[in-house]
Amino acid sequence: MKNRLHKLHQAGKCCLCLGVAVAGLSLSTPTPCAVADEPDNPPAVASEDRDDYDPEARFDLQVREDLFAGFEGDDEALKRGLAKCEETLAKVPDHPEALVWRGAAFVFMSGQSFQKGNQIEGFKYWGQGLADMDKAVELAPDNVAVLIPRAAVLLPAGKSAPPAMGLPLLKQVRKDFERIYQRQEKYLDQLGEHPRGELRMGLADVYRALDEPEKSRQQLEAVVKELPETEYAARAAKWLKAGADVKLSHNCIGCHSE
Repeated sequence: MKNRLHKLHQAGKCCLCLGVAVAGLSLSTPTPCAVADEPDNPPAVASEDRDDYDPEARFDLQVREDLFAGFEGDDEALKRGLAKCEETLAKVPDHPEALVWRGAAFVFMSGQSFQKGNQIEGFKYWGQGLADMDKAVELAPDNVAVLIPRAAVLLPAGKSAPPAMGLPLLKQVRKDFERIYQRQEKYLDQLGEHPRGELRMGLADVYRALDEPEKSRQQLEAVVKELPETEYAARAAKWLKAGADVKLSHNCIGCHSE
């Protein structure tokens, strides 16, 4: 258990980046894409009687640079990102995006703790992280900016954990990604290469992990058709040729090597 969970120390970095990319929130370009362009994407917390909270603010822009730097080994940046989450939650305890990002950070920290052999601390962060992310989705079940980080974090966790623990996580990932797809399907052809490729490859990945080869194949074929002559198409073609027993895992194209 310990050895499997500490893999999140590395896998979590890739998959969180993958998740942000699926939303169209480029790590390097603070320009709203898929989430911001979604016409009926609700604010994280809609409340007109709070003068300390701007429902139009992009919370991820406030924390992601520090948290990603923290996932790459910058402890001070990780502390800053967590501090921003805590500061926001002190003002708005039910802020879904602050909760999901704090939860993602806690899950990453659990991997660090397991890697160091500190199982007690590792399980503490693991439990806190899952609780934060679950509460965030409970508060905002249709908010793509909340669904994506949870799905992206739980995907490597579900694939690395023992089956009894991993299967429920993977089923949750499938549910989250399918909900994201439903929210974006009507304008999927308007999304750029990166967000569309990440979403379809994420779906293909979790379907394969759950032994749903036909659904995985459909997503991969869509990538080849919709994104010809791209790295996504090349990877999808490779996956289509791979046998069922070959272990595959999608990392964010443009951010990490395969």
